[in-house]
Amino acid sequence: MAAALSSVRGALAGLSAREKRLLLALGAVTLLLVLGGIGWWSSRRLAAIEEERASMVEALRFLQRSRGRIAARNQRRDAILARYRTRAPALTTFVEEQAQAAHVQVAEAQDRPAAPAGSRFTQRSVVIRLRAVPLEALAEFMERIDRASFPVAITGVRVRRRFGEANRYDVDDMVISTFDPVAEPEGERSTGERSAGERPARSADRAREDAP
Repeated sequence: MAAALSSVRGALAGLSAREKRLLLALGAVTLLLVLGGIGWWSSRRLAAIEEERASMVEALRFLQRSRGRIAARNQRRDAILARYRTRAPALTTFVEEQAQAAHVQVAEAQDRPAAPAGSRFTQRSVVIRLRAVPLEALAEFMERIDRASFPVAITGVRVRRRFGEANRYDVDDMVISTFDPVAEPEGERSTGERSAGERPARSADRAREDAP
């Protein structure tokens, strides 16, 4: 280390005054460039951190402003899930009860066979016909169907105005459907649990067989 310092001093001592000034100027420019680079990198880093912090603050403010909407949305979701957990009764009986309450006479009702509606639900439907129904009574009947505590909907309807009769309508092929959740078969659940329990046992047996 001392030898290196001595060689540097000797080299500096051999320089002329002009060369020393140029060397000092080069060192000063290099130092300024290094300091400027550090300052530029620091400012860019601080700007990125500030931008990230501002984004987080804005996200938190948005969540704060949206708490009411999020809570209402969660309540609606829970209500829908609770509604789908309630199995609908026999549709024909339900429809006739709602028609009687709305002062509507069901002329004909025909149940349709249950059919799969996706992998998680089964759809049951009944097709009814109404004759000479006032518009107000028809609207009340449809509202009563819609307000049921279980998942039920009018999935098809055809309304005709009766010729020569004021405010009287015939309803053909009104399809009222409900959706029942499909329960997971008990046998498949038991098989899955038994398979999961048998794997460690088979692994242990194989390990004992391989042991010397």
